[in-house]
Amino acid sequence: MNFDNPAWRATPLRTGFRVFKSLLRRRLRGFSTVPVRYDQARSLIYADLGTPLGLELYRYGHRDPDIDLVGRLLSPGDTFVDGGANVGLFTLVAAERVGNLGKVVAYEPGRGVRARLLENVALNRLTQVEVLPLALSSAPGEANFQEFDIAGAGLNHLVPGGVENGHVDTVKLTTLDASLPEPARARLSLIKFDLEGAEHAALLGSSGVLSASHPDLLLEIEAAHLARMGSSPEAVAELLRGHGYEFFRPAADGDAVCLTRLSDIASSAAAPNVFATVDPGRARRSGIRFR
Repeated sequence: MNFDNPAWRATPLRTGFRVFKSLLRRRLRGFSTVPVRYDQARSLIYADLGTPLGLELYRYGHRDPDIDLVGRLLSPGDTFVDGGANVGLFTLVAAERVGNLGKVVAYEPGRGVRARLLENVALNRLTQVEVLPLALSSAPGEANFQEFDIAGAGLNHLVPGGVENGHVDTVKLTTLDASLPEPARARLSLIKFDLEGAEHAALLGSSGVLSASHPDLLLEIEAAHLARMGSSPEAVAELLRGHGYEFFRPAADGDAVCLTRLSDIASSAAAPNVFATVDPGRARRSGIRFR
C-alpha cells in the first residue's frame, strides 16, 4: 500500500475501502480484473489487481504529468502515434482528445500486453484507434523480443543479438515512415516513443515524418537502455537538433503541467521522459507552463 499517495489525504475513507476491496478481489477467481474510471472519468480501463499498475488504478487512480501533457497538447482531429503503447494509458487519453475525426496509431509488439490494450480499446468502443502488432525501428525486418509477464510488460524490449532469460518472441519490425498512412500524417501532432532503448532507431526510421510534419515528441531517454541498442542520449539529441528540435523535461506543478528547458537530455532525473518540439509556442498556447 502506498500511503504517500495523495488519495489518502483527499479521500481517506474511500481510499481505505478501495484498498480493502482490492485485497478481497485479488483472492477471488474471476474478480481480479475490473474496469475502473480513468482520465478523470473520461474513459474506462481494465485494472488487473495482480499487477502494481492495476492496483494503483483501482485504489487511487493514475495521474502522470507525461500523460497530462499529452492530454493538453492534442485537439479534435489530430493524429497521435503511441510507440510502445502497453495497455493503453496514453492511447486512451489521446483517443478521447482527438475524437472520432482524429486518429491514434498504437504500436505494441508484445502479445500479452497487446491483448490487454485491445480489450481497453474495445471497452471504450474507440473506432479511431488502430493497434499494430509491430516494433518500430530504423528499417523493416524481424528481431528477437524479450517479453515479461503482464506485471513487468513495461520492460519488454528488443534483443540485439543473443537472448536473455525468460520468454523471447520474434516480432516484425517496421518504420514510422513506412507504416504511418498518408492521411494520418496530414494531422500528425504528437509522437510518444517508450521503446526501452529503441527510441533512436525508431527516430531514424521516422526521418521523413519528422522532416515533413515536425510533430511534438515525448521520448523515454534512458542511457542504459539506449546503450543496449548501440545508441546514446547524445545520438538522439544530435539527430533531433538536425530537425530543429528543442528539449524540455515535463513535471507536475500542482494540477498543471510545466516544462523545464534542457541543454543536456542525458541529465539525471527521477522521470526519464523528455519533451521535444520545434515550436514551444504550441505548448504555451495549450496552457502548458514553462520554467
